[in-house]
Amino acid sequence: MRVTAKIGTYEVVVLINNGSTHNFISDKVAALLRLPLVPTKPFNVRVANGQPLKCQGRFDNIHILLQGIPFSITFYSLPLTGLDLVLGVQWLEQLGSVVCDWKKMTMEFQWANKLRLLRGSSTQIL
Repeated sequence: MRVTAKIGTYEVVVLINNGSTHNFISDKVAALLRLPLVPTKPFNVRVANGQPLKCQGRFDNIHILLQGIPFSITFYSLPLTGLDLVLGVQWLEQLGSVVCDWKKMTMEFQWANKLRLLRGSSTQIL
């Protein structure tokens, strides 16, 4: 499911993907935002088309507003194309129980003692 979010004043395109183990940020977006890189031991990530991409660093405690809901998230850098962020199981497991309606493209969950709702973009790109 794709959603829009904000990091600072920048609007970003986010893919919420339970098939991804970690959270990723486009290396171009990270450079644009001038995020401080924490070097990590390089590792390969296999993306949906089977192509391996190399991850060489992470960004800790990045403040993001997901449709107005604040989160502080660690992202790993990847040369992504077509989107800016991927929120994977690393983020999803923090939410606990989530009710998804794939027809309406919504996710409902408790966060900061409130019931929250995310709505997928009406233009889902394959």
